[in-house]
Amino acid sequence: MASAAALVGRYTYRPETDEWWWSDTMFMIHGFEPGAVVPTTELVMRHVHPEDVPAAWESREALLERCEPFSFLHRIRTARNDLRVVLAAGHLEDEDGTPVVHGHLVDITDVRQDAVHTEVDTAVVDFVEHRAVIEQAKGVLMQLYSVDTDTAWALLRAFSADTNRKVRDIARVLVDAVAGDRTPTKVGPVSAHVMLERLYSDVPQAVANDSAKAE
Repeated sequence: MASAAALVGRYTYRPETDEWWWSDTMFMIHGFEPGAVVPTTELVMRHVHPEDVPAAWESREALLERCEPFSFLHRIRTARNDLRVVLAAGHLEDEDGTPVVHGHLVDITDVRQDAVHTEVDTAVVDFVEHRAVIEQAKGVLMQLYSVDTDTAWALLRAFSADTNRKVRDIARVLVDAVAGDRTPTKVGPVSAHVMLERLYSDVPQAVANDSAKAE
C-alpha cells in the first residue's frame, strides 16, 4: 500500500522547561537516526521552511497562550536536505499543574502526492467503493481542523497505515461519532490523530465485525 509511506511521529513538549521528547519516528522524519540529537525548540524551528516559520510561531502562540489545539500543515528541510510536507498537530494538557503539549507529526509528502495520482492501490479502491462515507469523513476533518481535502484524505490514510486499519472503517467510525455528538467539540479539543484513536477505541469489535463481513 502506498499509504504505508506515511510516517507518524509523536512528541511531548513542556513549555515551562522547554523540554522535548520525540518518538523514534520523529527523528526519522527530520532525517536523524533515533537519539542522534537532542530535540529543542531551536532545532524544531531550524528545520521549518523559512516561508512557514511565521505560521509556526503563530500556531505555538495559539496553543500556549490561548490553549487552542492546533493543526499546522507546513514544510520542513531534513538533516539530509530533503524537503518534506508534514502536518503537525497538538493539544495542551494539565498534568499535576504543569502544562504539557502532546502531539504528532505526520509526514504526508508521499501520501499527498499519491492522493492526486491515478495509481490504483488498496486505499484508492476503498475510496472508489466507499466514496460517500469517506467523503463525509474528509468533510468532518476539514471542518474540525481547517485543512484542505487532500490533507484530510492524507490524514485518513496515514492513520490507516499507522494502525493497520482500513480507511473505510476509520471513515465510518468518524461519521458515526459525528452523528452521535462525540466530536472533539463535545468531548474536549484534541489533535486529529488523538481524536481518531479515541473514537476508534470505543468500537473496535463492531468495526472488526464489519471488516470481516466485507472481506
